[in-house]
Amino acid sequence: CVLHEEEEAVVSTQSTGAKQEHGTGLKFFQKVFTILSAAIGGIACLALAALLLAVPVVQLYYGLELKDDCTIDDMIPMYLIVAGASGCVSVVLQALTCMCNDENGESKCPFLKHVQNLLNTFNFAWFIAGNVWVYRAHGTVQFTDAEGEDFCNKTVYLLAFWCITAAYIFLGAFCVIGCLLCICMTALS
Repeated sequence: CVLHEEEEAVVSTQSTGAKQEHGTGLKFFQKVFTILSAAIGGIACLALAALLLAVPVVQLYYGLELKDDCTIDDMIPMYLIVAGASGCVSVVLQALTCMCNDENGESKCPFLKHVQNLLNTFNFAWFIAGNVWVYRAHGTVQFTDAEGEDFCNKTVYLLAFWCITAAYIFLGAFCVIGCLLCICMTALS
């Protein structure tokens, strides 16, 4: 308990120093993130990576297992397969990048960052393609007649649909939280 209070005091002192040194803009948030990353350590980074692997592994599993069960658009299971595989690679790259930082938050492996940026660009393009395939089928998909042209396995379709929809929900929540943080930071200065 004493060690926990000491760690909180160190992080609090460092974040106050970062605010005084860098103000309340983007540099302040970058410095606070670097301090928190150093305080949390590599083990927490790996635990977070393991948690973040859950969705891509589920996408990959169901996409592969049920790849032939979607006659309305065979690209819906393919979307899950590729999104799951690239999601797993992204999480592993993020964990490697996190472990490859020095005490100042500077990367000792800049090549990983470039590969990660390239993969993120691909993931964004694949996400847009998945939107087209999944939402185009939304009004006409049915889950009962496996012989029909508009059939898709319920698990495959709903997993793809809710993964995409959840991304929009999180994006909206982050925008709202970001705006609230900006308002709070402006009011505090």
